[in-house]
Amino acid sequence: MTAPALSVLLPVYNGERYLAKAIESILAQTFADFEFIIVNDGSRDGSGAIIDGYAARDARIRVFHQDNRGLVDTLNRGIALARAPLIARMDADDISLPRRFELQVSRFENRPDLAVVGGFIVLIDDAGMPIRRGDYPTGGAELLRLLEFDSPLAHPAVVMRRDVVSSLGGYRPQYKHAEDYDLWLRVHDAGYALENVAVPVLHYRQHAEKVSFRHSQQQMLTALVARLAHRARAAGLVDPTDDIAAIDETTIRLFPLALRGDVDAEMFVRKHNMLSLADLPTIEQALRDYAELPVEARQDPCLAHFLMRAARGLWAQRRRGGALGLLARALVQHPTIVLQLVHGKLRRAGASAISGGGR
Repeated sequence: MTAPALSVLLPVYNGERYLAKAIESILAQTFADFEFIIVNDGSRDGSGAIIDGYAARDARIRVFHQDNRGLVDTLNRGIALARAPLIARMDADDISLPRRFELQVSRFENRPDLAVVGGFIVLIDDAGMPIRRGDYPTGGAELLRLLEFDSPLAHPAVVMRRDVVSSLGGYRPQYKHAEDYDLWLRVHDAGYALENVAVPVLHYRQHAEKVSFRHSQQQMLTALVARLAHRARAAGLVDPTDDIAAIDETTIRLFPLALRGDVDAEMFVRKHNMLSLADLPTIEQALRDYAELPVEARQDPCLAHFLMRAARGLWAQRRRGGALGLLARALVQHPTIVLQLVHGKLRRAGASAISGGGR
């Protein structure tokens, strides 16, 4: 049997609500030389029956039912099952636009350096109504700048080279909820290019049950660790997360201080994001914790947000001298950020006053 040009990988877990539209959007593609691998990851709803129904009508669909193993294991199993040189990702709640594969597969011709191609997306709500368009950098320096801080690709919208992904070990289970960002960084570090098609290729559904919504805090932490692992590899160091089973806040301390100053700062600011409303003992303890931060972290501009929140908290607790002292420190250490914050508050206050006066 001749291998197809493309393997489409769709993991499904309790996806019956939107699954039919997702499957139909793949079967309606203008590029038809694909196999469609659907892995039912232990769904407890009607997903299995829906999948089997479509498989009985289209020979391109290969169905695999398994006990629940989670997204990363399911994706890695799908990669191992794929017969084509290119693998397209798809999620059970999204909709691929008709020319998606036609546009993406053609980008790989005569481009052995290119490993992953994504595309623009259109965010839609539960009912499938458009919310807004999501554009990404199409490639080059702009994409690489974003890659240093966030994923420049919409995961369910990508097509990727199977041999490259397999050679890198696929998705890493310890990077759960940011497994795609970790993979893109490793693909880049291996010397391959990533690009996006400059038109929408996918309708990306937003709803409360989406995994990224339910696990946003762990996703943020895991993405920060992926960023540090990338820096370690770039510095010629061993990636300390290679042999760990899971990522938690202590994982950050596995990296040298010189690599993680901004990450320590970002974690600290996020931890104290409600400090302006805190009681006095909480504010005082946070300031003691601030004094214990490494110098590299205290110098990061994002600490201006912490100092401003602490100043507002002290002001509310009638510690006016301490509040003014923190404001002065923030101005000296991070003048640009502080002035931006003050300007933004004044602008919002003015807009509120105008709105209130008009009622």
